[in-house]
Amino acid sequence: MEFKESDLPGIGRKFSIITSSGDKITVIVHVTGKREVFVFEPDDFDEPTCDVVMTEEEANQLGSVLMGAYFRPEQEREKELLLENLAIEWLKVPENSPLAGKTIKEAEIRPKTGVTVIAVMKPNQETIVNPNPDVRIDAGDTVVIVGTREQVEKFMEEFKING
Repeated sequence: MEFKESDLPGIGRKFSIITSSGDKITVIVHVTGKREVFVFEPDDFDEPTCDVVMTEEEANQLGSVLMGAYFRPEQEREKELLLENLAIEWLKVPENSPLAGKTIKEAEIRPKTGVTVIAVMKPNQETIVNPNPDVRIDAGDTVVIVGTREQVEKFMEEFKING
């Protein structure tokens, strides 16, 4: 996708989008609120095949439809449910934590809690992203974990870490 925006002095602003399939759509937003939408064929960006003129209210309505305010495909609903149940937490490991001084593998983090450690941030500013199971977690490190809310709570309980 390619997106361009430009001023049209005395007229308004022009927005052009070339889609991944090669179609071009240009929208001109006039200072009066009027919108013009031009659709071009992939092989001819000089002459639009379609020109639609809309009021500001009509354009807002179309924008709401395109954004999914009225209908969301099943795939979008599934993503929303997944994100609703997803939790990412940054947790500092205290001295008294059973996790301190152990590797991810030794602590059996995933088998015990279900969360995945996606990063370990050391106090010296070193960040280990996507750490392997042999990465050692020390007191004072911050672990970044991902899982369901229940899994994150279980992790905090298991390893005595307050949020």
